[in-house]
Amino acid sequence: MKPLTGWDGPDCITEGVYRYSKCISWIRLYIDVVHGVFYGGTCGASQNFEVEREGDRWMRFETDLATTPAGELVMRLRGYSTWDVVYERISKGTPIEETVESIEDMAAFLERCFA
Repeated sequence: MKPLTGWDGPDCITEGVYRYSKCISWIRLYIDVVHGVFYGGTCGASQNFEVEREGDRWMRFETDLATTPAGELVMRLRGYSTWDVVYERISKGTPIEETVESIEDMAAFLERCFA
């Protein structure tokens, strides 16, 4: 895996999972690569979302912080050293009219959302 200009990573999150990330103000853009398949999203924005390929099209899913039934945040421990806040999908998704064929295309799409 190669670096993306202007992005951090790829950082190994766990076996077979890598993450690219970029901050624009307090908004974090990310691209996760899981065993060669990639998807991207945002956190820290007023409306967070995740973009993932489903079948033959790319879909945008609104996301929000995952919480327990008691209202506590759900967090995941990564590599026994870093806590990661968990987001969950809160929409059924809408198709996006973008050509995303590579990680570079995904990075450009995410950056355009906040330009």
